[in-house]
Amino acid sequence: MGTKISALKNAARAVIFISLVVMIFIFLSKSFAVSGNSSEDGMESRISSAYRGEAENTLDVIFVGNSDVYRGVSPVDLYHDTGITSAVAGRPNNTLKEISSDIDDILKYQKPKVVVLETDCMFSGTNSHYKKHKAETTTIFTKIKKAAGDADSAIISAINYYFPLVKYHDRWKKLSLSSFIDRNRNFYKFRNKGMAYSEKVSPYTAGNSYMEPSEGKSAALSGKNKAAFDEINEKCRDNGIRLVLITVPSANTWSDAKSQAVRELAKQSGLTYYDYNRSFPPGFDWKLHTTDGGNHLNYAGAVTVTRDFGLKLKNDLKLPESQLTDQQKKEWQQDYRDFHRDVSKI
Repeated sequence: MGTKISALKNAARAVIFISLVVMIFIFLSKSFAVSGNSSEDGMESRISSAYRGEAENTLDVIFVGNSDVYRGVSPVDLYHDTGITSAVAGRPNNTLKEISSDIDDILKYQKPKVVVLETDCMFSGTNSHYKKHKAETTTIFTKIKKAAGDADSAIISAINYYFPLVKYHDRWKKLSLSSFIDRNRNFYKFRNKGMAYSEKVSPYTAGNSYMEPSEGKSAALSGKNKAAFDEINEKCRDNGIRLVLITVPSANTWSDAKSQAVRELAKQSGLTYYDYNRSFPPGFDWKLHTTDGGNHLNYAGAVTVTRDFGLKLKNDLKLPESQLTDQQKKEWQQDYRDFHRDVSKI
């Protein structure tokens, strides 16, 4: 009898000890998690988290995607033209799976009415520019790491999301007392709202030849990308967000076959889709509006897309002006002026 009681006591001690360890781990996880959007805070890509710097629940539109989207739309110009607030959450070579995780983070800070997905990332890994970069940077170690990451991506994403200590354990040097007692620090406010811009002009001279008909053949999304797209669509639907698809002009990575694939996917999913390669925005000119020979737009090109898409938000999607306080309106107007002052210095 005494042996059983002793065993039960030991088991109880073990349960209490493990519970304490788990509680401490969770507490430390919250403290180690990135709470700012600067590189010093550990954020992997500052430009992708501009939405964090805006007042809570004041952004009605969030643009997500890869470099095409953060080179292709200008949130401050969209606000100036329409009164609709927005931010860009994009990264180079962004994947749909990463975007799905980003939406989880976005919803902690904002409740957008519309999420705009730029569609080039649906074919991540298939573009020639991406393949060239990948070939130049891939080693046996990165291959092993990718294989391991692909095998356990779902598990790892869940662990990183619920236990940030695993992902951000290297941030211990940056911790201070406020890391443990103040989790509501102000984030850095980007006047460009996540856009990266260039005034450089490097013309593309082959016109619209890259969109020559593919004779009914459409490109195919990989199973992984289709699953991630469905996940994004479901998250938006569950949170009352309208998902809209756009493709900004990109002569080096887009094609008629890809356009057909996205158009069919949009039809099946009941989504609105705008392809600016099939119908250029008014005033757009490949000789003037690309910064790198047809791969990305320069600032002037982004303005043509932004202006036309703003009209579509208002007229097609019936999105009203954002509801802001007088002070918030002044801040957006000031950001617009400061942004254009920065652009004029280039």
